[in-house]
Amino acid sequence: MPAKNTDAAVETVETVEVPDADTELVAAEAEATGELVEVEHNGKVYSLPSPMDFPVDVVFADNDFEAARIVLGEEQWQEYRKTRPTIRDFQHFNEKISKATGN
Repeated sequence: MPAKNTDAAVETVETVEVPDADTELVAAEAEATGELVEVEHNGKVYSLPSPMDFPVDVVFADNDFEAARIVLGEEQWQEYRKTRPTIRDFQHFNEKISKATGN
């Protein structure tokens, strides 16, 4: 009896993230006007400066945690820390910050 070919074809599916035009527009407007950007996360609203108004120290941040702390400011960073976030939660929060500020 001949051996059966057990090699199954594997199909690779590439996913492409479609930008949210409304979010990008809000981020661009905030950057142009210097308005604060608001990010909602787990029922709390955080106010961020527009990207052009970020403290220059954010450029020298060694990691995403340090960058978020600088952008949020110490008071809001401590409020976030009081929620006892996990690494996964921080990743979601950081993604929201990035999208809201157009980064």
